[in-house]
Amino acid sequence: MSNNSKSSSRIDPSIVPLLRSLALELVIYAPLVTLYFFIVLRTANDWLTNLFTASSTGYAIVAVLLIVGQGAMLEILTSWLLRRFGLRH
Repeated sequence: MSNNSKSSSRIDPSIVPLLRSLALELVIYAPLVTLYFFIVLRTANDWLTNLFTASSTGYAIVAVLLIVGQGAMLEILTSWLLRRFGLRH
């Protein structure tokens, strides 16, 4: 029975690289998303507010494009940083 307890408390070795990669990406994503948020908040706040009041459809389209663009750029930047520092092949 003690053998089962030991094996159930160990982390599967195949998941360790996944957890390491997840931790690294979170460390990279957090400051980038925060920076992006404050840049957009400062530069586009008035424009987005005016667009929202003028055209909710236009605002929705721009918002979706911003979300998709942010996701794509963060993925590209994170992948490049991880490859640049030899953390992912």
